[in-house]
Amino acid sequence: MDLLTSDFDGAIEFYSQLFGWEIHDDPQARIDGYLPASLDNQLVTGFVLNDQDQVAADAWTTYLNVTDIHAAVFATKLHGGQRYLKPVVVPGQGTIALIGDPAGIGVGLWQSFNPANYPMRRTHGHRIWNELHTKHFEVVGRFYREALGWELNPVSETADFRYYTLGQGADAAAGLYDISGQESAEGWRTYFAVNDADQITELAQSLGGKVITEPHDSLFGRIAMLSDRGGAEFAVITPERK
Repeated sequence: MDLLTSDFDGAIEFYSQLFGWEIHDDPQARIDGYLPASLDNQLVTGFVLNDQDQVAADAWTTYLNVTDIHAAVFATKLHGGQRYLKPVVVPGQGTIALIGDPAGIGVGLWQSFNPANYPMRRTHGHRIWNELHTKHFEVVGRFYREALGWELNPVSETADFRYYTLGQGADAAAGLYDISGQESAEGWRTYFAVNDADQITELAQSLGGKVITEPHDSLFGRIAMLSDRGGAEFAVITPERK
């Protein structure tokens, strides 16, 4: 994932204090429009400058690893999705593209030149989960199955809580959440592990962020949905101890 932000300085101040990230900030990085962020000597994400001439809002973008990005983009269009950005090579790293599902919710695709696993860590400040909140559960679920070959496994099928995962158990890589009837917005969400979701929620507010959903207990831990100063939404979770 990465953060599309129109305010590098504000994002640096906000996230470095919230999660303890170290942001690589120098003149050349600013010219390039990309500031890497690390924690515990591990790259965790990057900040991408949101050009003021563009109409895109500040947002966290999820990227899905694929083995053949051109085939994935073709399959996206074949199965009712949209291509927002054709595959573009990032020198020395890989190829990137942006697509949309049949409901119009965007997500990134990434094919690395040097394929590697991107483990999700359960320690403070690291990405722990990504999931798609959708009000078009059946259509979108079918799209990901057919276009990207996802094996979706039901976690809950009740009227109040429909939730599937890509993969099962410890091998699950992402979630699909039916938010039909809810007021919250559709879109991909990145979850960051934190030691105390309530404390982080208060800190985010003091740093100029907003609370979308107050901290609450879930099947997976204590969760809160927040946004940064620019309005980019993300979630924090204090995982259940195992």
